[in-house]
Amino acid sequence: MIKPFFVSEDKDFYLLNGDCMELMPQINHKFDMIFADPPYFLSNNGLSIQSGKIVSVNKGDWDKSKGFDYVNDFNRKWLKQVRNIMKEDATIWISGTMHNIFSIGQLLTELDFKILNVITWKKTNPPPNFSCRYFTFSTEQIIWARKNKNVPHYFNYDLMKKLNGNKQMQDVWELPAIARWEKSCTKHPTQKPLSVLTRLILASTKPNAWIMDPFAGSSTTGIAANLSNRRFLGIEKEPNFLEISKARKLEIMNSDTANLYRSKINGFTTKTEYGNYLKEEPKPKDKVALGFCRLKDIPKLKDTNKFYFHAIGEHNKVTGFPTEILDAKWLYLYQGEKNQEQTFTGHYGQIKKIVLKHKLDIEGKEKSRTEFYYEVELNDNFIFNDKIRKPLKTTILFDKIDKDNLSLFERYLPSITYLDNIKKNVLEA
Repeated sequence: MIKPFFVSEDKDFYLLNGDCMELMPQINHKFDMIFADPPYFLSNNGLSIQSGKIVSVNKGDWDKSKGFDYVNDFNRKWLKQVRNIMKEDATIWISGTMHNIFSIGQLLTELDFKILNVITWKKTNPPPNFSCRYFTFSTEQIIWARKNKNVPHYFNYDLMKKLNGNKQMQDVWELPAIARWEKSCTKHPTQKPLSVLTRLILASTKPNAWIMDPFAGSSTTGIAANLSNRRFLGIEKEPNFLEISKARKLEIMNSDTANLYRSKINGFTTKTEYGNYLKEEPKPKDKVALGFCRLKDIPKLKDTNKFYFHAIGEHNKVTGFPTEILDAKWLYLYQGEKNQEQTFTGHYGQIKKIVLKHKLDIEGKEKSRTEFYYEVELNDNFIFNDKIRKPLKTTILFDKIDKDNLSLFERYLPSITYLDNIKKNVLEA
């Protein structure tokens, strides 16, 4: 089981230490959005100017190019793996320069992504060209693509238009590079500004969305996500960068600091616009966990406020990072044999907490063939309502794009739907 390097107290910020190529296949979770700032492969012993000083462009061994084939193979491998942990309607943002962006664009097409836009980020304060033999490098590109060509993606068109003086926002964004206050916990050599990450997160996600960054660095993606009421998982190989990420998250756990940073982020017309917008965003719909239970076992449940799910994911792997089940606010029980009609039992309850436990820590399950369980504890005992003892209609409970939860349901594993879908199922059954 993956052991996180750091988990924030609010459970909205997770860090994993290691190679994303090794860790991503172990993650049993689907993300709403990916932001990736992969190596640009531009560490070629050249020189640049930074804050008026001549500096080396070398970032580290991870940024040195080993040839065209190596760059393509590297990008193909991580893109394949990240695609597997994206929701069907998820999108991905990938930043780059001429050193890597052409490879990325080619491979996104090869892997059947649909490229939506190529954003040009025009820096308002780029460093001058040192050699005076080229135009000043003042832009970076950010490709926006969705996982499936035929599955619609989310785009907050109205907000983007509002931020652009009530005109359609174009694909050239003029925003500054990182400011001094963004380096309060020291900086990463390729750190992106919060203004860029905040804009793309607000453009392509809803509140409470899960965002993943496979090359987290100092986790600007995560800070922007949490400041925007979204959640974050970052993967990073270098422990010193993870320590910076941790310090940055602890810094914004102070609400005054978080609000101050929101007021400083560029791209808004006033210092309060960002914070005010977040207050107005609609709250996410309540998720419901569907739990299979045989009718003969229900009397036992009336004496307890706990229920156990088999914690088995793809390839029987269990991760220390939350699967979607941990977002559930309600538990509804159903019964029915395979190849027969499943029916709600009428029993449900509001969830107090869900904890991943090993079988040895659960009384009565020490000899189970299942190694891990999700222990669901309710606020009170199960409620019974005879009116909801209706057949389950999967076409109502699961959206067309929600193939993962439908597959889990068909295997009697923890599956998720929404409370609105439950109510609709009862009315139409």
